[in-house]
Amino acid sequence: MGIFDKLFKKKQNNGQKSEPKPGLHTPDFDKYDDFGQIVLLFDFVLYSDLVLAKKAAETIHRLFGTICLFKSNQLYRTFRNLKIDQAAIQRFNRFDFETKVTLLCIASMNGNGYSREAALIKLGKIKTQRVIPFILFRLADWVIPIRNKAEAIVKSLIAEENILYFIQNHKLINWLIQVERADLTGLFNEIANLITSSPLKPDDFAKLTDGERFFYYLSFAKQGKLNYELVYQMLNDKYYLIRIIVVNNLDKVPDNSDILKKLLTDKSQKVRQSTLNQIYNQNFEANEELLIGLIFDTSSTVRYVSRKLLDKIAKHDFQSLYKAKLKENSQLIGSILGLAETGDKSDIEVIRPFLVSEKAKVKSAALSGIYKLDNELATEIAYQIIDSNNQESTKMVAEQILSKQGIDYDMLRKIYDITDIAGKKVILRLFSKFGGWSVAGDFLKTITDKDEALSPLAKKFLEQWGFYSLNLATKQKTADKEYVLVWYYKAKGMGLQVPENIPSIFGEK
Repeated sequence: MGIFDKLFKKKQNNGQKSEPKPGLHTPDFDKYDDFGQIVLLFDFVLYSDLVLAKKAAETIHRLFGTICLFKSNQLYRTFRNLKIDQAAIQRFNRFDFETKVTLLCIASMNGNGYSREAALIKLGKIKTQRVIPFILFRLADWVIPIRNKAEAIVKSLIAEENILYFIQNHKLINWLIQVERADLTGLFNEIANLITSSPLKPDDFAKLTDGERFFYYLSFAKQGKLNYELVYQMLNDKYYLIRIIVVNNLDKVPDNSDILKKLLTDKSQKVRQSTLNQIYNQNFEANEELLIGLIFDTSSTVRYVSRKLLDKIAKHDFQSLYKAKLKENSQLIGSILGLAETGDKSDIEVIRPFLVSEKAKVKSAALSGIYKLDNELATEIAYQIIDSNNQESTKMVAEQILSKQGIDYDMLRKIYDITDIAGKKVILRLFSKFGGWSVAGDFLKTITDKDEALSPLAKKFLEQWGFYSLNLATKQKTADKEYVLVWYYKAKGMGLQVPENIPSIFGEK
């Protein structure tokens, strides 16, 4: 029998669990780090040896703090197996307040209905935010009196107007209407009415996270209580999903022309796009000027929908509008991409000068725009982009183009020897994507360079190649075999770790 078994072996003596003698067989509580060990430790909490009980209780409090209530499925599975009687709950008073609260939370989920109820009553008298989830959990208890007691406690909290408590437990508030064991819709509505009864004070509002603020504002929207002051507060919120609440409730905000303008010029693409979708079937002629501005947006969807809406008003020469902006050197990204979407091959020469822009985003837009108009030309330019001194983001656009068009292995190998780190990474990724027998040589070559920025990537790709090469159905070319083995034996000669089975893959003994 191991020491762990000895520590937790239960002996029966007149129906009572035996306790270890003080100071003997005391486990090293500091070593416990698994949430599931709470059940194993709980018996120690009830021992008469206060030093031992206190150490066990403090360890449980520490472990309990590591769980995430809304993501953990362990709560019920773990604590329902605890058998805690009501007398044991009284012994929690020996510990400090925070530890006592933790033990009560755990006891409120144990398998004994009477002790669950006793723990729940005590939790109901504690005015701290972290007990709220465990009170709410009991609203779905399988024992009706416990459910009723939990509902009474929640209603008392509603009467005390503890708005912040409910907002900060918004995930569980939403859970109320999903509970099948009891109809909690009425309670949910009471909480929603409390939250929307009056705006939060600035100090309280500042304590809320993005998700909590979203729940707060959404409650007002669902209750039909949005007003101008609240809406403008939402429009200035940093969390874009809150501004989308306004978009989805535009019909509930009378005379919303100013609000619509703010939404159509919002910094978030998703907000602008959602707003356009919202007004697609509405009368938007008054917003023609705003829509013209949006055809230069950096989002392709926003540009497309804006052009569609403008076409409903009147015929517009979008090519000319885009060219005019490019001539002014204004709104370059949206103008380049917009011209590519509405123009033809003759517009390539208008876009080409921006390939040498000092701004990586403009250069990337120019390459993407040319690709829309002429795939073959863009592919040639993509090789040049990887070859030359360009920013990584622009080289990644070139990589995307070559990923669609296919690659020239020989050309990329020549470029590899002269390009920078970013270009080399692009080439290695392309080799890995398109594969073949010979690319193992390229990965081995990179490994022999011992470059800390490239070797790990090459090793990863070589390992992947080893797995999929066994399934290659293509015939091996002598040149491919020789290319790989040259770099393999060079790597081995340098004492580098490389897959030992490469020679056998190519028929070498």
